[in-house]
Amino acid sequence: MIQVFMVEDNPDDIELTLEAFKESNREFNVNVAQDGIEAMKYLRMEGEFTQRPYPDLILLDLNMPRMNGFEVLEEINKDHKLKEIPVAVLSISQSENDKSKVKNLNARAYFVKPTGLDGLFNVIQELVSIVENK
Repeated sequence: MIQVFMVEDNPDDIELTLEAFKESNREFNVNVAQDGIEAMKYLRMEGEFTQRPYPDLILLDLNMPRMNGFEVLEEINKDHKLKEIPVAVLSISQSENDKSKVKNLNARAYFVKPTGLDGLFNVIQELVSIVENK
């Protein structure tokens, strides 16, 4: 089973992505944080997250309240253990500047959010490849 930690603030995107994971041909356990502050508490195993599963992959949105995806990537890169977890960005942004910045912050992949399940199935196949090749 692949442990995925998804950081996403949009409830509709969370629901659609979870549905895509559920309907894929692989087994996933997906935990969700809705902003960067909660994400870092989860990754650092703080508070209610002391017993959380260690993620095989982080699926990260960029535009979030309190702490955005770029800031989360910066924090992950400061921690020698966390920076070993592959990070894939899933964002509505098509900005080349954002893609470049994410790459410089060591994200393994950048996906523009697709509009439906078919597009998400393709993203999930890519995510499986990232986990299997880490």
